Amino acid sequence: MKIRKKMLVFIGVPTLLIVVILALISYFYSSKLLTDEIKGIMQVTAKKYGSDIETILSEKKAYIEISAGSIEANNNDRVKTLEQLKYLSKNVKGTLGFFVGYEDKAFLDGTGWVPDSTYDPRVKDWYKSSMSTDDIIISEPYVNASEGSQVVTLSKRIRQNGKTIGSIGSDVALKEMEELVNSIKLEETGRAYLMNIDGKVMVHPNYTLKDNINTVENGVFAEAASKLLTGKEEFLDAKVNGENKYYVSYPVAGTTWVLLLEVPKKEVLAVLSSLSIFMTIAGIVAIAVIVFIIMMISKSIATPINKLSECIQTMANYDMTLSEKSASVIYSNNKDEIGDISRSLITVKTTMKDTLTKINDIASQVSASSQQLTATSEQSAMAAEDLSKVIQDISQGAMSQAEDMQKGTIAMQVMGEALEENDKEIVELNQTSEQVFNAKEIGLKSIQDLIVATDKVKSSSKVVGEVIQNTNQSAIQISSA
Repeated sequence: MKIRKKMLVFIGVPTLLIVVILALISYFYSSKLLTDEIKGIMQVTAKKYGSDIETILSEKKAYIEISAGSIEANNNDRVKTLEQLKYLSKNVKGTLGFFVGYEDKAFLDGTGWVPDSTYDPRVKDWYKSSMSTDDIIISEPYVNASEGSQVVTLSKRIRQNGKTIGSIGSDVALKEMEELVNSIKLEETGRAYLMNIDGKVMVHPNYTLKDNINTVENGVFAEAASKLLTGKEEFLDAKVNGENKYYVSYPVAGTTWVLLLEVPKKEVLAVLSSLSIFMTIAGIVAIAVIVFIIMMISKSIATPINKLSECIQTMANYDMTLSEKSASVIYSNNKDEIGDISRSLITVKTTMKDTLTKINDIASQVSASSQQLTATSEQSAMAAEDLSKVIQDISQGAMSQAEDMQKGTIAMQVMGEALEENDKEIVELNQTSEQVFNAKEIGLKSIQDLIVATDKVKSSSKVVGEVIQNTNQSAIQISSA
C-alpha cells in the first residue's frame, strides 16, 4: 500500500469517524439541551399563566370573602345586603352578578332578578356545596342559560353568631380565562388547554364542556392524560395520536383545574434539524479539507521519496552523477527528514564515487603489474625453453656416452676373454696381465658408476623438463589473465 493510501486509511478514516461521532454527540447533546430548554420554558409559561388564572379567581374570591364578612357584620340587614350585591354586580368585571340565598328560602340577586315563590336556593348545588366548609367553593363549569357562556359559581357559607344564615355566591364567566388560555402560544402550533383533574374539558379549541379528554377520539389521549392529570406539575415526552409532543401540566391552586401546555417535538427540534444540516455540511467540508491536506502532505512526502528512490536505483547502476537537477541535490535544502535522506544520499554518492575511483586506480595498477608479470613470464618461459633444450642436448650426450661405454665394456669383456685364453701362453706377462685385469675391474666399476650417474642425470632432465613445461603453462595463463 502506497503512502498516500495509507495516510487516507489511517488518518482520513479515523478523522471521518471522529467527525461523525462528534456530530452524533453534538446532535444528541443539542437535542437534550433543547428538550431541557423547552421543558423549562413550558414550565415557566404554565406557572405564569396558571398564576394569572389563580389571580383572576383570587380577585373574585376576595369579593366573596369581603361580602360574606360584611353581611355577617350588618346584623343580617338584607336591605344593605341587596345594595351591596347590586354594587358588586355592576362594578366587578368578569362576573354575571352576586347573590345570596338564605336558610329561610329567601334569595337576593344584585342583577335585579327575582325568582318565583317556588324557588328554593337551598337545593342548589352552589348552596349545598358551600355548607360543608368555611372555604370558598368553586363549582364545576357549566353553560349559563341566559348568557350562553361558560361560567363557574363561587360560593361561601355565611355565619352570624356561629349560626349559618345562608350562602353568598357569584357567577364568574370563564371568558377572561378562555382568552388568557387561548393566548398562550409555543413555537408555531403549540397551545394550551384548561380542564379539570377528571379530564372534563373547560377550554379547548376542538372540544366543549360536554367532552372528556379521556374518551374523545376513542380514548387516544387517555394514556397521556393519566400521566398529566395527577394534581402535580408534570412533564411528558410522548407520541399522541401519531405525533411526538412535549406536554406540561400545572394544577391551578384552590381548584381541581389543570392547565395543560403542548408543543410538537418537531417544532422544538426544527432548529436542531438546521443545526444538523449545518453540521453535516461543515463535516463534509471539513472532511474534504482534511482529505485535501492529506493528499498534499502525502504528495509532499511521496514525490521526494519516489524521486530519491529513482536516484538510489541509478546508484545501483553505478551512476554517481550529481547535478543541480539531481533529486538528492534538489531536496537537500529541506529541513525535514527528506532533507536528511537527500544529504545522506549525496554523502553516499560522493563516498562511493571516491571509492570507485580508487578501485579503478588500483585496477589500473594491477593491470600494469599483470602486464609486467606477463612479460616476465614470457621471458622466463623462453629461458626455460632454452634451458630445456640444453638439458635435452646434455641428456642426449649422456645417452650416447652411455652407449659408448657399454660398447667399451663389451670390448673389454672380449679382450679379457682373449687374455684369459692367452694366459697360459704368455706366462712372462702374467703380472702385467693381472694388473691389466685389475685395471679392467676398476674400469668396469667406473663404467657402471657412470651408467648409474647417467641414469640419474636422465631422470633429473625429465623432472626439469616437466618443471619447465609447467612454468611455460603458468606463464601462458598469467599472460592470458
